[in-house]
Amino acid sequence: MEKTKPVFSHKETVEAVNKVLNKLLRSQEQGDVESFANCFVHDASVVHIGTDIDEFFISWREYFHWVDDVLLSRKGQEINAKDTRIRVSINGQTAWYSQLIDTCYETRDEITRIEGFRHTGVLINTDKGWKIVQSHVSAPINTSI
Repeated sequence: MEKTKPVFSHKETVEAVNKVLNKLLRSQEQGDVESFANCFVHDASVVHIGTDIDEFFISWREYFHWVDDVLLSRKGQEINAKDTRIRVSINGQTAWYSQLIDTCYETRDEITRIEGFRHTGVLINTDKGWKIVQSHVSAPINTSI
């Protein structure tokens, strides 16, 4: 019997990944820790790089320990994504994204509104669906000042 490559729909894959990204943002707005956690792989392969120098996490446990309090403090903050771009690997098992986000965030006990916050990452297709394994957020700097 000849082996064939599994067929996947690029459009369906992009829609599934976009659904995870939307869930990620809505869970942050609502302070929903469980929904947020459901967007990620829960092992040592997770990497998250945040905006502050100490926000570099190299496992789910490390990241979740930090993010739990952050999500509750952000509850009610509106988050709007724009210019979301999703790309999918040839075999359909890995996807990466970039997007700009308008949101408020708290750092060092101060809330700041930022437009064009950069958010990028990588998802893998697991037996539980698409999950984030790597994410990175950065704040734009106005260089015209």
